Amino acid sequence: MDRAYNRRRSGAALLTGLISLGLWLNAAADAPTARNPVLRQNFPDPFLLEAEGRVYAYATNSNGLRVQVSSSDDLQRWSSPTEALARLPMWVDRNKPDVWAPEVLQVNARYVLYFSARSASVTRPDGAGRLCIGTAVSERPDRDFVPSDTPLICDEFAEGVIDVSPFRDGERLYLYYKNDGNCCKRTTWIFARELDSTGLATVGETKRLGVSNDQPWEGDVIEAPTMIKRDGKYYLFYSANAYDKPSYSVGYARCEGPLGPCKDASTQPLLRTPAQPVGWFGPGHQSILEFKGRMVIAYHAWNVLPDGHRDRCRAMHIDELKWTATGEPLIELETQAAEQWRCPTRRP
Repeated sequence: MDRAYNRRRSGAALLTGLISLGLWLNAAADAPTARNPVLRQNFPDPFLLEAEGRVYAYATNSNGLRVQVSSSDDLQRWSSPTEALARLPMWVDRNKPDVWAPEVLQVNARYVLYFSARSASVTRPDGAGRLCIGTAVSERPDRDFVPSDTPLICDEFAEGVIDVSPFRDGERLYLYYKNDGNCCKRTTWIFARELDSTGLATVGETKRLGVSNDQPWEGDVIEAPTMIKRDGKYYLFYSANAYDKPSYSVGYARCEGPLGPCKDASTQPLLRTPAQPVGWFGPGHQSILEFKGRMVIAYHAWNVLPDGHRDRCRAMHIDELKWTATGEPLIELETQAAEQWRCPTRRP
């Protein structure tokens, strides 16, 4: 009888333990599994795409990769970045390709990658290779993007174009970018152009949206356009000021339609370096995604070393993008400083 009693008691204890473990796992699943930054390595200019049951993040060349891509199913745990671009296009300078700010749009059964890169044959006014917009196509969202050997946009501005961003509005596709005016002491503007149904060719005329670096907080440059549509209204998010300084920030404009005109919604940025030290500075080059019923904003920010100087990493952060009753975006940042970390050693 003692042995039977002990077996019942052991079974009850095991059941209690399993129930407790289940409750703990459920609580852990509902709780955040990591704090910002969610990807702690150099992952600048992040862009988010939901596809095939996962979220994919793409970033500017770094870590020995031409186009970085990582994936997640919860926006907190991210895979180690891998290579998305199959090869460099023929038009790109092999010695200094500068494959920057990639973004991806799903068009029918394939994915179109848009990026900026430096031309091997055309220069801008300061003598450097002109930055142009290229495209690449894949049947997968995370690999084997085969580039076109002809740039999509290159001759529109002598100073070049960068920071390309696609947008779907119903059945119509649009492309946003900025002239590289800050390279050559020229005003920078955000532009838009409609794409054809393949996403690989432009149609119609280029439209200047009316947004430039004309406010004090924007400094010498405005860049990184992101167009979204919410409740029938159009919002153009953008970044401005020096990318490597604490003054780099995110603002937004209201637009009458996908081709503008647009007008700055505020004289102050929406997202900026917090006044109190939080272990990072210079938030910018944002991407916006609606995921599981909530809207989030991804951006990079410089990691700060214990001595207060910036690290080599622009890591990826993700926060919820909320909205006021009057339709204004709002970001509530975590005020507690993140634990210290160091940028991983560069790949050879």
